[in-house]
Amino acid sequence: MPGLGPLVERHATAARAAVATVTYGLLAVALVLGVLWFALPGEPRWEPAVNSLTLVAGVTGLVVERLSSEAERHAQVLAAVRRELERNRAVLADNEFARTAHGRPRAVFARLAVSAVDAALVSGVLDRRRDTALVTGLHRWRDTVQGFNRRLDLTENMTVLERQSAREREVWDAAMRLRGGYVATTREQLEDLLRALPVR
Repeated sequence: MPGLGPLVERHATAARAAVATVTYGLLAVALVLGVLWFALPGEPRWEPAVNSLTLVAGVTGLVVERLSSEAERHAQVLAAVRRELERNRAVLADNEFARTAHGRPRAVFARLAVSAVDAALVSGVLDRRRDTALVTGLHRWRDTVQGFNRRLDLTENMTVLERQSAREREVWDAAMRLRGGYVATTREQLEDLLRALPVR
């Protein structure tokens, strides 16, 4: 469900704001009661109220701090993943897989990066319920990048060792630039993953 991510993010933001409001409200009431307690020492019944409100405010403050830190880590991880995917988009959009200026297929190719995706998957920041579709997409992308880079390794080895005939190079060069081919489907998967990332 593509629209679920932003909806859940808005709900989490509203929940954090509500808990923060309750926390500060309880602290304000405790402060007022504490001042009245000192001003009117003949009213000892305010002491339990002040202590109770302060304790409740402290607990809710801890909840707010935890929610805020989790949201910040989540945002940082997703921002790093987005930056890496956009760099990969630039690599795939470049004329990297076309011929060189001398009309020959390239011998060295830029690789697609996957380190931020790996870090996101092992960080534990992505939520099992909220980010299920995103985690699945990141796993698929990681497998695609590994296969893509492995193909580039094999191609470079064949080119450098001259085990590839001119005809084989022509076929591979055409396949890399083919509409609907491996590079094109990799680009499409990358665009789908970028659309699936929550927009901040």
